[in-house]
Amino acid sequence: MSSTQFTDALPAGSKILWFEIIKILGKGGFGITYLGRDTNQDQLVAIKEYLPSTFASRTEGRQVHPNSPSCKDKFEWGLRRFLKEAQILARFRHPAIVRVVSFFRDSNTAYMVMEYVEGEGLDGLLKRKKTLTEQEVRKLLPPLLDGLEVLHNANFIHRDLKPPNILIRRDESPVILDFGAARQSVGDDMTSLLSLGYSPFEQYDSSGERQGPWSDIYAMGGVIYRCISGRKPADAAMRIASRLRNDQDPMKAAVEVGKGRYNPLFLAAVDKALEVLETDRPQSIKEWRTMLGIEPTASVAVVKKVLGRGPATSSDDKAPEVKRKKSSWRSFIASINEFSAPAGNLGDKPLTSAKTPDTKTPATLNQSATLAHKTNSDEEIAAPTSAPRTTAGQTAPKKIPAPKILVEGLTKTEFVKIMGGTFQMGSPAEEPGRKSDEGPVHTVTLDTFWLSRIPITWQTWNRIMGDFPKGIFTPDLALYPVERVSWNMVQKFVERLNKYAKGNKLFRLPTEAEWEYAARAGTQTPFPSITDEKELHAFAWYKSNSAEKTQPVGEKRYNPWGLSDMFGNVWEWVEDGYDPHFYQSSPVNNPKGPDTSEKKCLRGGSCRSPAKECRSANRMQASPKLVSNLVGFRLVMIRTNNETTT
Repeated sequence: MSSTQFTDALPAGSKILWFEIIKILGKGGFGITYLGRDTNQDQLVAIKEYLPSTFASRTEGRQVHPNSPSCKDKFEWGLRRFLKEAQILARFRHPAIVRVVSFFRDSNTAYMVMEYVEGEGLDGLLKRKKTLTEQEVRKLLPPLLDGLEVLHNANFIHRDLKPPNILIRRDESPVILDFGAARQSVGDDMTSLLSLGYSPFEQYDSSGERQGPWSDIYAMGGVIYRCISGRKPADAAMRIASRLRNDQDPMKAAVEVGKGRYNPLFLAAVDKALEVLETDRPQSIKEWRTMLGIEPTASVAVVKKVLGRGPATSSDDKAPEVKRKKSSWRSFIASINEFSAPAGNLGDKPLTSAKTPDTKTPATLNQSATLAHKTNSDEEIAAPTSAPRTTAGQTAPKKIPAPKILVEGLTKTEFVKIMGGTFQMGSPAEEPGRKSDEGPVHTVTLDTFWLSRIPITWQTWNRIMGDFPKGIFTPDLALYPVERVSWNMVQKFVERLNKYAKGNKLFRLPTEAEWEYAARAGTQTPFPSITDEKELHAFAWYKSNSAEKTQPVGEKRYNPWGLSDMFGNVWEWVEDGYDPHFYQSSPVNNPKGPDTSEKKCLRGGSCRSPAKECRSANRMQASPKLVSNLVGFRLVMIRTNNETTT
C-alpha cells in the first residue's frame, strides 16, 4: 500500500526515533498502521500512529495538529486514551494477544510499536474459502478463548472482535489484533464504535454499563457464525427490533445453517452466544467453553501470571461477582480513565503507601519532607566478599574485593563508591557488533562518585513518588526495575529526591562516561569478567534467558565493582544528550554530552536485547518523552556534607 494513497501518511524511509517506516499496512478513521523496522534490533515491527482523520491532519515537519481549535479537546482526549491503551496492552503476555513492545509521544501525536505478525487475516481466509469445517474452527478456538479469558480475568474486554481483527500466523496459530475500545467517544459518529453484525446490542449504549465478557462472547459467536454460514450475522439492532415486533429473527440459527456439517451441540453453543439479550448468554469464557466442548490449551492464569509476576491462578478459580447495572467488568476505555495524569502535572505529591493510597487527604510537600528528614541518614554496610546468591545450576562466582557500600537513607537503596580514575571509552573498530557512534576510543578521567548498586526499583520509585503513574505499581512489582518512565519523568523523581535531601547530598542520572566506566569495572573487553558472550547469561537478563520480560533485580552476578544488572533487564537513561560525533571532540575530564532536549542516551540493553546490545560501549538514543516497558534508570549520588566512609 503506497503512502501516495494517503496524503497524511509518513513516507517510506521516514524515521521515528530508531524506527524506520517501510510501508503502510492499513488506515482507519483513527490512525495509520505502518510496517517498520527497528534499526537497533534489526527486526520488523508494526507501528500504529494516532491520526484521527476527521479532526486532525499532518502539517509541515511531520507534526500532527487538530484541524481547528474546536477539535483540540477531542484530539487530546483521544491521544491520552491511545497511550493508555498501549500502556495496558504492554502488560499482557499471551500468544493469542498481539504484543506491544513500546509506545511513545513524538511529533505532537503518539505511536504504538507492536510485534509484526506475518500471516493472513481471518477475513482473507474466509474470502478465499467462504466457510470453514468444524475441525478448522475447533483448531482456531482454544487459543483465542484462552486469550480472551486472560483479558477478562484482568477485568478488560476487547469490544471489537471480528474476522479482520484475527490474524492467522504462518504456523496456523491465531492472534487477536486491534483493541479498538480507545475509540469510544472520540468522535460523534456512534457507528465508529460498532462492527455491524459482530457488536452486541448493549454496545450501542455508549455508557458501557451493560458490557462485559458476554459482549466479547457475542462477537466471537458472530465470528464462528461467519465461518459456518459464509455470511456475517444480522445486525443486533435489527434483531432486537424484530423481537420487539414479535417478528421472526432475521438471522437463521446456527443449528439450521450448519446442520449436517457441524456437531449439533457445538451449533447450539454458538446460538447461545448470539442471544440478543446479554442475560441469556454464557457469562464467562469458562462457561461457554464447556458448552462448546473445547478444552483450554493450558491453565489460564490471572493477570499476575500474564504480567510474569507472582503465582498463577487457574481458570477454575471462582469468577468475580458481576453486578449488571453497575458492572465490575471494565472496557479498556473505562480502565484507562483511572491511569495517570501527564508528568508535567505531577506537582508536589505526597509520599503514599502503595497498599493504602490516600487520595482524600493529601499531605503537603513539607509534610512529606518532614518524613523524609527523619530517614535522611545513610548507613554503611559490610559488603560481601563473594558474589550474591546463586540459583540452581549457576556456578558460584569468584570472590572480589569488597566494594564500599552505603544504604542511602531516603531511597533505602545501596550505593557503591566508584573511585575516580582514567579509562579508555568507546570500542575499537574490530569489536563485534560495534556501531560508528562508539568511536573513536578516547581517554576519559572521572572524579569519585556513588552509583546505585541496582537499577531503581518500583519499591524505591513508589517510596518517593507515591502512586505515579497512577495504577501501575502493585506490591508484587516491588523488586522489579521501574520502567515506563520517560527521561522527563525521571527528572521529576530526581527533583523531588533532592528536595528531600536538603543539600546534604545531590542525586542525578549518571553521565554516559560514568555509566561506561562503572560497567567496564576496570576492563576493556566488550563484557567485563567474561571472554565469550555465551557467558553473559550469568550477569544479565537479556533476550536469550529472560523470556523477554523484566526480572527482579540483583539475581545475577555482580560485576567486579559490586554492581548488578548493568547489562540487560532494562535500558538505563543517562544524563547526556545524544550526539553521534561527540567522541571526536570529547573533553578528557568528566565529559558530558550535549545538553539537548531532542535526544537522550540510554545504555546497557534490555530483557529483549541480543548480546551485542549489552556491550559496555553500546549506545542508544531516544526522545526524552519516550515511555517504554524496556526503559528504566539508576542514580548517581554526590555526598556534599563532607561525610566519609572507610
